[in-house]
Amino acid sequence: MALALGGGGVRGYAHLGVLEVLEKAKVSIRGLAGSSAGALAAAGFAFGHKDPYKVHEAIFDPDLARLAQGGGLRVLARLFGGLRRPHLAEAGRLEEGLKALFGDALLEESPIPLAIQAADLLTGEAVVLRRGPVFKAVLASMAIPGLFPPVAWEGRLLVDGDVAEKVPVRAARALFPKVVAVDVSNPPPKEPPRTALEAALLAGEASRRRLKELALKEADLVIALDPPFPIDTFDHGKISLVYQLGQKRAWERLQEVQALAQVRLKDLLPVFLKAGPPPAKGG
Repeated sequence: MALALGGGGVRGYAHLGVLEVLEKAKVSIRGLAGSSAGALAAAGFAFGHKDPYKVHEAIFDPDLARLAQGGGLRVLARLFGGLRRPHLAEAGRLEEGLKALFGDALLEESPIPLAIQAADLLTGEAVVLRRGPVFKAVLASMAIPGLFPPVAWEGRLLVDGDVAEKVPVRAARALFPKVVAVDVSNPPPKEPPRTALEAALLAGEASRRRLKELALKEADLVIALDPPFPIDTFDHGKISLVYQLGQKRAWERLQEVQALAQVRLKDLLPVFLKAGPPPAKGG
């Protein structure tokens, strides 16, 4: 089976908790597709970086943490209000950390078939990366529009994969016909917006949530993080909580995952034929 790992900032460390449980249970993982924080988890696991604390240490930017202190839509509204710069933060620390983790490794060298999803900033379409430098692909998939600069890749400007599809189910299915989607989203907000900008941000979130639900319907099984309370994108103090919650959710669905992983090859043949060839280089 293949896993589709969705975005969610700090909540993305839950993916490593899910993967740790599946690895201990000897579940065969035939492919990993990741978007945004899910891209970091997918690439990290594939290349042996499975400790969430070490991964976080490599990419943590204290300046960005101070910029986003408090998290949530209201903080984003304050950050964007009145600013006319093309992006609010530089991605230098993130890029350095990703280079330290992955070095010169290429996506096509991954021990587990790996697909990193980004989005074309100009067209909004999903761009699935299967070849090229791992660090640069993950950097592109994590480039939150407005916060980080877009990443140039073969004539495109790439940004956060969540813009196109928060949980990359289609990218995962191109790797293997049976897909488990891992959704680390927060529950919808309950408080009404206080400003026009907050309302615009909420509308964008609602649109992405709808796209996510449509994508999840295409998965064979969904593991939802379902946090007991909203966990902000940049709340770095919650890494241990989300990692353990990922482990818990994986254990709760383990029997279903094992049943899906043990499906016979002859049962998959029609799905293989329907899936067609893997995506071409760069998309």
